[in-house]
Amino acid sequence: MFTLFGRLLVGAILSVSLLSGCAGGAAPSIPSSSIDLASLSRVQPDIHPFGRWMYLAQLYGEDLIIYRRIGFTLQPFKTLTQGVVSPQGTVATPDGWWYVANGVGVLVYRSTHHGPIAKTPLNDPGQVAVNVDVTPSRQLAAVSNGSSNSGGAGSVSVYLNRQQNPARTLTYGSDPLQGTGVGIDHQGNCYWAFNNPDTNSGSIVKFADCKGRGTIVQRGLANAAGITFDQQGNLYYIDQPSGIYKCKKTSPCKLFSTGFDLPINLNFDKRDKTLWVADAGGDLYAVDPQSGAILHTYPGNPSNPPFGVAPAPGG
Repeated sequence: MFTLFGRLLVGAILSVSLLSGCAGGAAPSIPSSSIDLASLSRVQPDIHPFGRWMYLAQLYGEDLIIYRRIGFTLQPFKTLTQGVVSPQGTVATPDGWWYVANGVGVLVYRSTHHGPIAKTPLNDPGQVAVNVDVTPSRQLAAVSNGSSNSGGAGSVSVYLNRQQNPARTLTYGSDPLQGTGVGIDHQGNCYWAFNNPDTNSGSIVKFADCKGRGTIVQRGLANAAGITFDQQGNLYYIDQPSGIYKCKKTSPCKLFSTGFDLPINLNFDKRDKTLWVADAGGDLYAVDPQSGAILHTYPGNPSNPPFGVAPAPGG
């Protein structure tokens, strides 16, 4: 069971990595072929102008793993390490812009047929970035900070109009919150998941228009992690160790998918074809967005697990 103590341990490891770098680890052994989904009508040919990719962020190895994707088949393509410090939550837009929460800021890449190209990163001075979300237009980005570099409470940094520096920072209450997941709904509201060591529980709050004071959406989570929205505006969130919950809009919410070890980050394919889940226990999962059933498990390396997953094109 991955408790709040476990998340505190991960936070401690992250803080050390920001100062001295995490110990390297072998990349996860994800098979280049898996199950044949060619007969499924929802698997479309690779006709996107920048191709189809799967991006994984691995905290312990301080690397980003790139796979070329055809249906559910993943073919190893490249590993990125330059400028990668403490990668965790990650997301890709429908047209292939890829954002990675990188501890000391947010890395930004542009997908092409030849792989991702590094672009100007987002600065997040004084904060420990652990997760990120961005609207399809990239006019609004939100970054979940696990804490400040000085060990202060977590927060959300909001970026407007594709600017490199945050326009504002959102906080909630006065407890030493540890930020985890972050999401932006279709109306431009920010949602933030965090864990509170004082109450030994997690919550999700909403910041209307990504500003002002937050209001509680969900509370009493055992260990809050990643969050995302589908095309209908329904919230999905991870509560370790239970699994993934699906809400009707943001409430009521029911347990939707189980069978994971330490799920931590989740994102949809474009048009919600598949829900992909990064598991800090080592594996990558493909989940049916209708039933919640695990369609396929890609075995990984527990010593260097994925902390973030971003299918490109994204949801």
